[in-house]
Amino acid sequence: MPFIAANGILILIPSALFLAARAQAGLFDASFYGVQALELLAGAMNITLIGLNFRDGLKLTQWRRKNEFPRVLWRRKDP
Repeated sequence: MPFIAANGILILIPSALFLAARAQAGLFDASFYGVQALELLAGAMNITLIGLNFRDGLKLTQWRRKNEFPRVLWRRKDP
């Protein structure tokens, strides 16, 4: 998660500001397309890392449910 946040703050936000300024000025040169490619790669990396984090979170919650469910049933049987 810290890498995702750092990627967003250090690459994605400055890239978006740079691209917005260049597009508003109408300057579509090699630097514009290079920064755009960098931003697309960084964004794809962030989406991939967020997806992996989401998957791992689901695995953790399913693991907890499998381990805690029998305890809950056992407690209900003994009043």
